[in-house]
Amino acid sequence: MANIAGEDKCAGFIQLVFFDDKSNKVITIGGAGFLSASELRASWDSLPTFNGQSSFQADRLDAQGDILDEKTVDVVTCEKLMGKPITTLIADGRAKLDSELARHI
Repeated sequence: MANIAGEDKCAGFIQLVFFDDKSNKVITIGGAGFLSASELRASWDSLPTFNGQSSFQADRLDAQGDILDEKTVDVVTCEKLMGKPITTLIADGRAKLDSELARHI
């Protein structure tokens, strides 16, 4: 993981998001940071693209959090990568976003 003890700089991230039709919001459901560009590239390249309709997407982010690339992914990929059922990932993501939005009101 990135920035362990503040000594290492993160090379980038892969973030999983859910496009929530109920709330019309983009919900982050998980992700990972990578300390080396080669590790990030290998993980990104091994991430399968889903070729159908999906409400899930993977974003490749640089160290500053800017989106560099995106891939459509499916539920199975999200669950496999995060090790949790999709219902839990979505519920946790919604709660976190609601909490963040409440702090800015």
